[in-house]
Amino acid sequence: MQNNKQTMFGWVGTIAHVDLTTQTIEKIDTARYCHEYLGGLGIGLRLYWDYARPECDAFHPESPLLLMTGPLAATPAPSASRLLICGKSPCVFPEHFVSANLGGFFAAELKKAGYDGLVLTGRADGPVYLHIHNSVITIRCARHLWGEGNYAVRETLLREHGSRSRMLTIGPAGENRTRIGIVFSDAGSCASMGFGSVMGSKNIKAVVVQGSGRVKVADPEGVKDIRQAYRSMTGQGYFHLFNKPIIVPGSTVQKKVHCHGCPQGCWRSLHRSAGGSEDIRKCQIGNFYMMWDKQLHGDFTEASFAAPTMANDYGVCAMDMVFLLLWLDRCRAQGIVTQQSSGLDLDRMGSREFLDDVLQKTSCREGFGAQLAEGLLRASRSVGGDAIAIAGDMLTESGRAIAYGPKVFSMSAPIYATEPRPFITELHEICEPLTKWARWHLSGGTQTYMSTEVLRRIATEFWGSSEAVDFSTHAGKALTAVRVQNRQYIKESLNLCDFAWPVYDDAGAPEHVGDPALDRKLFTAVTGVAATQQDFDLIAERLFTLYRCILLREGRRGRQDDTLPEFMFIEREEMIADVFGMYNPELYLPGSGEEIISRKGKAVDRDQFKAIMDDYYALRGWDVRTGIPTSATLQRLNLPMVEDACKPVL
Repeated sequence: MQNNKQTMFGWVGTIAHVDLTTQTIEKIDTARYCHEYLGGLGIGLRLYWDYARPECDAFHPESPLLLMTGPLAATPAPSASRLLICGKSPCVFPEHFVSANLGGFFAAELKKAGYDGLVLTGRADGPVYLHIHNSVITIRCARHLWGEGNYAVRETLLREHGSRSRMLTIGPAGENRTRIGIVFSDAGSCASMGFGSVMGSKNIKAVVVQGSGRVKVADPEGVKDIRQAYRSMTGQGYFHLFNKPIIVPGSTVQKKVHCHGCPQGCWRSLHRSAGGSEDIRKCQIGNFYMMWDKQLHGDFTEASFAAPTMANDYGVCAMDMVFLLLWLDRCRAQGIVTQQSSGLDLDRMGSREFLDDVLQKTSCREGFGAQLAEGLLRASRSVGGDAIAIAGDMLTESGRAIAYGPKVFSMSAPIYATEPRPFITELHEICEPLTKWARWHLSGGTQTYMSTEVLRRIATEFWGSSEAVDFSTHAGKALTAVRVQNRQYIKESLNLCDFAWPVYDDAGAPEHVGDPALDRKLFTAVTGVAATQQDFDLIAERLFTLYRCILLREGRRGRQDDTLPEFMFIEREEMIADVFGMYNPELYLPGSGEEIISRKGKAVDRDQFKAIMDDYYALRGWDVRTGIPTSATLQRLNLPMVEDACKPVL
């Protein structure tokens, strides 16, 4: 796969490196990277390898923050204009490279302004924001914005630069370098992993972009045909599992809100509370405060609806706040954290006033909030004792919540073991068809067409064998994990929407099996690059192996660190924390033949875990004993720079 700037379609050809310390801007030729790394996560991984210094922490001025679009953004390609943000995250434990992405319109606007991505390094002397008007990048003073919440900042910048401006902003949590600050954007979208705080550490309050260019497409008719095929195939796509948006009781949906280039929308919509407040909501995290609201008041109040808006305004990750509140609640019950020791009115947990107090103190690092600002794992260590064990029962050692985990889905084991912070997209690929199957099974076949036979056909096509969905055996699970990771690393490099891609099942086809090559066909139609499946497989291997080597360079030790939390090996029932458990509380799964098994209360088998990992390393071309990529694999993937840098590990 090769291309050059003169004949480039899809990509616009330039990545901007903005050094905030020297106030200089360097332009990088996208063609240096796109044929081997595609875009999005792929180019982000390679630029991170080139620009990052492993000894620098996430808030060090020289730690790069990368904002990457994909080759399909700002084209008619459906659901393909997300923004990938990556770098060293302050949120995870210990700090290492991760990525996040967000929807809305920013990525498409950045492409129309002439940039495939931004590399941000250094630290400005004072608060600034970047203004990008087509190819012109200006670093402007942001002192009048500093200290403001995300909603007020957006209103100010829209007045200053026009209503068609697209932007990324941070709130006080990012300014004060909490470890859980978000990047906030259009259409209610945001990116977590503490990247808002990394922006704050560079004194960047916002990035505003206005673009008037057009992105060329190699085969417009081909894109149109694929767009039509895509729409006809998604009759039971992931977001149709709920059939309607998830709302706070008493609220109503006013209208759907589409991201750029989305032909049909998802749950993302404008909601109105019973009290008349409005904001955009998407998934179940919009209801994160409901449990405590009802627990305190006996019913749902405006606090439930206001909670995500408040978190967004302060710039605090709502998902991280959920686990901090759960931890506080359990610590309070055991007398570990008290009102006196925390300065928080814990008896009022569930009220709007309590949440505002927690968010304010966390965002500004005031009192006990300074500990909460460190994120759950670090906060629990500052309290000590049983507080650490309570946190450890909720999260992995790196701070990842356990959703769609190995206790239920054995193919998730290598994903959780090798990726300290697995993509939710990887876990969704596993849960989506299996949740549809659960609905089919529990309804006696009246809901969905995802029968056991259809599920096995999809598993064969997408995951390599029908054994992938036989949960009475570990056979086929390593191959499934490799296939899932590879597909999702390609998807994150094309910046495709998780709720739309890939298309596993086809509502109109007799056998209901989707097309695993549809994204590759779309890539070819947009870019004119005739990529084969072998091309995509090789790129996916290169990306994941480069990610592996980045972790090795940052201190990971290979197989000895590819572990699961100890509680996963203990037989006990876990709190339901994902869609599969919500629909299927007994955790039924298909076994061999007509067999149905339940994973409720079951544990990961240590011997099976070892066997799955042995298979996994062999499939990856990594040394089975050490879990380190072999020299032959690195050469095959054209990663010689990685081998030189990792010689002490190799």
